[in-house]
Parts: sequence; C-alpha cells; structure tokens
Amino acid sequence: MSLAIPKRPVNLLFLYPSFAHGNVPAVRRHESSARRTTKRLRVKPDPSSFAPAVTADQLQQHVVFNPPSSSPSPYQTPAVFLPPSDPRRSLLAQAHDHANPYTQPNKRLPPPIEKSVEKRYHLKEEEIAEIRRLRQEDPFTWSRKKLAQKFDCSEFFVAMICEASPERKAQQQRALDEIKARWGNRRRHAREDRQKRRVLWGRDE
Repeated sequence: MSLAIPKRPVNLLFLYPSFAHGNVPAVRRHESSARRTTKRLRVKPDPSSFAPAVTADQLQQHVVFNPPSSSPSPYQTPAVFLPPSDPRRSLLAQAHDHANPYTQPNKRLPPPIEKSVEKRYHLKEEEIAEIRRLRQEDPFTWSRKKLAQKFDCSEFFVAMICEASPERKAQQQRALDEIKARWGNRRRHAREDRQKRRVLWGRDE
C-alpha cells in the first residue's frame, strides 16, 4: 500500500507580468505603529522653558531669553545676551554697517528717483479770481491743464479753487456712459467688483 503525500502548491505568480507589475497596496498605519509614534513624541519639556521662582523685586530685573533650537546667528541673538569677548558682536556690527551703508557721515546718498518740487504760493487773489472766471465762462476751452499752464500752477490747485460748470460735467458723464456702453460682461463685472471692494475697504472688512 502506497501513501500519497500531497505536494505543497508552488507560488509562481512572479512568472506572470500582470501580477508582478500590478497595483502595490498602500502602506497603512495600524494601531501598533500609531501607539509607538505617539509614545516617542512624548518628550519632556526643557527646564529652561519654565521661569524660575523669583520674588516681586527680582521680577522687574529678570529677563528670560529662550531662543528656538537653531544654529547661533548674530542676526537673531541680541547683543545684550552676548559676552563682551564674543566674536558675534563684531559680526553684528559689520552686519549693521552693511545693512545701513548711508549712516556714515561721508557716504554720498543715491540720486532721487523723482525731482522734488517745492511748493509755491505765488498766486494772488486777482489771479485766482481770473482762473474762476475763465473756468466758469468757457470750461470747454479753459480746462484744468490749460489753466495750470497759463498761471504756472498745478492742476490739483485749479480743481481746488474752482469747479466745472454743470454743462461740462454733463458732457463728461455722457462721454463716460458711451464708453461704458461698449464694455463687455467681463469688464463690467470687474468694475462692479472693484466698487464693492472699495466699499468693503471703507468698512475695514
């Protein structure tokens, strides 16, 4: 009588490319790994984090400097906490001179970007009255720009001392309405959103 010993099935999945290059199951964190990670994160705080017990008199003179765990830098450590012989003091002074090169008395400043205009108060009452008369009689000819060139002043000053006539304002409003009539939906919505933002800015929202 012969005994038939069952053979163990041979796993030949590596011979099939579809199984070898299939989707790799995602790595999941189980309860055992989560508990181990939480346990390793339970680190006792550094003793320097707690201020020592001081009296009321020492409280006014006691300063705690607890910087974050990083490499020492003269840009982060105040000079008050550095010893007199610390080389970082010289580095801090060099950094200050490099960041503010124009603090030296003999250093020349760069040229200004825009030419500064000195305010002048040269117009008299008669000239201001003449500006108002011209602006009121013929606002189409005497615009702000032409009046500013004639009397050697700024357009802002012309707008301060006189206003355009109602006919001139109505003409400008009609011209603006004609321009808005040619706007598309995108530009119209953009301008409406701009007006809403300005209202919210006034409300500090």
